This record gives sequence, C-alpha cells and structure tokens, in this order.
Amino acid sequence: MHKTIWFKIHWFLGITAGIILLIVGATGAILSFEKEIMKAINSDTYYVKVIEGQDKLTTKELLEKFQASSPKAKINSISFSLDATSSTVINIAGEGENARRGISKYVNPYTAEVLPDLVGKDFFGFILRLHRWLAFPQEIREVGKQTVAISTISLIVLIISALVIYWGRIKHAFFKSFTFKFKHHGRAFLSTMHSAVGMWVIPLYLLASLTGLFWSYEWYNNALYKIAGVEKPQRMQQPQQPQAQKEPKSEQQKAPEQRERKPEGEKAEGQRERKPEGQRGERGQGQRPQGESSSSKFADIQKAVEMFNIFVQRDYSNVTLRFPQKGTVYSFSYLDTDPAHYRARNTLEVDINSWQLLKHERYNDLPLNERLMKSILPLHTGEYFGLIGQTLMFIASALMALFTITGFMLYINRHKKKKSKIEQQKV
Repeated sequence: MHKTIWFKIHWFLGITAGIILLIVGATGAILSFEKEIMKAINSDTYYVKVIEGQDKLTTKELLEKFQASSPKAKINSISFSLDATSSTVINIAGEGENARRGISKYVNPYTAEVLPDLVGKDFFGFILRLHRWLAFPQEIREVGKQTVAISTISLIVLIISALVIYWGRIKHAFFKSFTFKFKHHGRAFLSTMHSAVGMWVIPLYLLASLTGLFWSYEWYNNALYKIAGVEKPQRMQQPQQPQAQKEPKSEQQKAPEQRERKPEGEKAEGQRERKPEGQRGERGQGQRPQGESSSSKFADIQKAVEMFNIFVQRDYSNVTLRFPQKGTVYSFSYLDTDPAHYRARNTLEVDINSWQLLKHERYNDLPLNERLMKSILPLHTGEYFGLIGQTLMFIASALMALFTITGFMLYINRHKKKKSKIEQQKV
C-alpha cells in the first residue's frame, strides 16, 4: 500500500515540478563551464601580450594611470596575478544593479590600457538569474526564487520516493539496478532507463539540492552554519582598526623591514625601487588626513602590496585587495599557486603604519567544517572535487531533461493504458 502512495507522490511531483527542474538543470549545465567559456571567447581581455624586457607597472603607477584616464571613477578594489600574461582587474563603483558588486575593468598591467569589455557576460548573467529565480523581474523575484526552492525540495522527495518504489530491485539486484538494455522497447525501455540512469545521478542530485537550498532560505542557511559549528560571516564588514593602546605585535608578526629598521625609502629585497613617499605624520588610530590626494592614497596601497609580497613571499596565483574607506588596515584575499578550488581563498590583513601582520588565515589550515562552509558553491557545482566532479555535475544537470521527458512519456503512456482499460470494461 505504501509503495502505491509513494508512486503517486513521485509522478505528481514529477508532473508539477518537472518543467521547473528541467529549466534549473539545463541552466546549471550551461553555467558549469562558464569561467572556461568566458576565458576562451575573451582571450584579448583576460590575457595580454608580454613584451620582452618590459616589467609590469607598480600598483601605484597602474592606479594613477587608470585614475588619470577615468578621473570620475571611484576605485573599490584591484585584483592581479603572478602570471605574466594575465590582465589586472580594477573594480569601480557602479549604480543601480551594479551598485553592490561594482563594475570590473580589465587593464593591461604593463601599459595601464583599458581592455575590451567581456563578451557573453550578459548572457551568462541571464542564465544565472534563470537558474536562481526564473529570471523574474525585481518586483516578483521572490516568487521565482521560492518556485525554484520548492522544486528543489521536490527533487529530494522524488529521489526518496524513487528509492522506495525500486527498493525491491535495488535490494535483490543492486548492481543490475544501474543498467538497462537497449533491446527493450516502449514502456519497458523507458522505465528501466529512467530508473537506471537515476541511480547513477542520485548522489549528485542530492548534493546539488542540499547545497542549493543554502541560497533559498535564511533558516536553512543559518541551520547549516549551526550544524557545522561555524560562525556565520558578516557580509562586507570593514576590517577592524587597531586600538592606539594595543600592545605591539611580536617580532615574528612584523615585516622584515620593520624588524631590521630599514630607512624610509630603502627598497625591500625582490621589490622594485620606488620614490620616497615623504615623511608621514602621526594619524591617531590610522586615520588619513582630510583631503588626502589620490597619489598619497595610491602610495599607501603600494606599501600595502609590498607588505603582502613580503609576508606571502609571492607564493600565490591571484590576489584581490579591497580599498578601505578609511584607516591604514588593508585586507587581501588570495589564492595559493595550486588552490583546492577557486573559492579556497586565504585572508591576510596588514597595518601599513606599524608594518604589522594583523591576520593571516589560510584555507588549508582551517578545520574541515570551516573549509566545507567556505566551499558551498564549489560543492554545488562539483568543482570541489576537481575537473572530474565539475564534469559529472554538468552531465547530471543536462540529464535532468531526460528525466523530465521520459517521466512525461511514462505518465502519458500509463494514462492512455488506463483509459483504454476503462473503455474495454465498459464494452
């Protein structure tokens, strides 16, 4: 009796949520290799030609040249790479939909030339909106978001009901339940293919569903952090400024220049020579004087970058520096030379006044629960498990169309068969 109930639940959810799941699956498949596709079709933006004997501009020089070409632009952050052929990304303040994330400008790190805007960004942006809230407009976005969320929960119930329905076959012929024969025809072929392929993708669908709900419900999001025993991070929180009365850091936490008491203006080992920045007056708790020029601000940023290179020893592949609204504490987010995935970012904070390392949190040093909570998106896309996981999640997402289509075909076939049987009974 219970099997019949689960069967009805399965076909009902398949019919009602099937189309939404097809859309979510298809868009998920398209987004699976977004980064790789974007780099392939925007090679002139992501990569630059290296001229032999030419060095990259310093961060200060690059920012000054960019600001001179775009004097009204308010720079939020800069991202650069150790790769000689990679472009530098300068994020500037935007308006409207771009207000929160800003606008990214790709710049040649050797000449400060602004490179062409990305092609395909709007397309993938639309696909992402379709994936998350069916691309509904702002006024009814929540409706689309909840529709996708309910469909995601339906997928979990579909998996449970499928296991109950086919439990007998799974129990008595476990390995056989993963196969189907092409010699079967009609309903028999559709049914065995539907169930066998489903067995292969169940783990992937569960992973995608359970991580996808992370962005759907605040209570679910909070519950995951609580279960994992991880403190939920605050969005866009400004770094804390050091207190004036705070004890100085240990000698190990000071930059080599500070420990060795090098004179102002003397370059660090491995660093390019730069012009003296002049005497710096006392700034209280690291506050800049009012009316500070962009040149002075960029000089401070240059100093922060030099400190970053000293502490990290240039052992990174990509780094992003967000500019503080005020104060002298600079926060870097960077990837190792061989990161676990693109979200395996390390955090480093320095105070350019005291040459102190305030914080250095490495992803690989975190306990497993914290690493997992920082990797929800890579888990959702399969990239947490490398290229193999990414490819498998792409295939599973694309196969959602197969389950929707074969599910509808089985439903129609069953409905016709039932209708024919009723008519025969009437005769």
